[in-house]
Amino acid sequence: MNYLEGIEIIQKYTSGSSVEPVLDFIRNVPHDEVGFSNALDEIGGINRYPDHLIGLLSFMSFILSQKKKVNDLYEQALDRYELLNQLTAKRKPTEEEAKIKKTLTDFILKVEKVFEIQDLTDESLVKELNRFVSEANLYGITENEVKNLKIAAKTVALVESHLDKHRENYYQYKKLKAVFERLIRIADFIIADAKRMVS
Repeated sequence: MNYLEGIEIIQKYTSGSSVEPVLDFIRNVPHDEVGFSNALDEIGGINRYPDHLIGLLSFMSFILSQKKKVNDLYEQALDRYELLNQLTAKRKPTEEEAKIKKTLTDFILKVEKVFEIQDLTDESLVKELNRFVSEANLYGITENEVKNLKIAAKTVALVESHLDKHRENYYQYKKLKAVFERLIRIADFIIADAKRMVS
């Protein structure tokens, strides 16, 4: 993992430009999935967030990986919804079909709200990271120094509320992941029945 390259990407970010290049870098930062999950699950949340740059990037990488898992399920749920629409386009949906379509819609809208919160939070965090690396005067810093780089106390205070939102998103993703997995299974049974009715 080339952290110096990542710092350069963070430095290049300007207000109003896309945060995607920064997030692409962060997504590749190694993270301890089990460690972060346990810390968040066991104590109802992390009491203190990482105060080293790599630790903070690692935590963000973990949250982005949780979003990716839920986003994959969200895409599958949209596919099932579309398929149900096609199957019931020329007839009245059965009670089961109507019910699963409504439930899928409710949870699709719910997850979109969580994604929106995460997108805004990611943008705020990228702005703070950019400010930190710009003010820290990291010219000539080595890869090893980056790995031990502590975040300024001011930056820690500024990012805390955003990390609280990420923590909240983690709990939402955990709940939504279980719900989507169940809904997709149910939708698959109903779709299979609907296809049998057609043939």
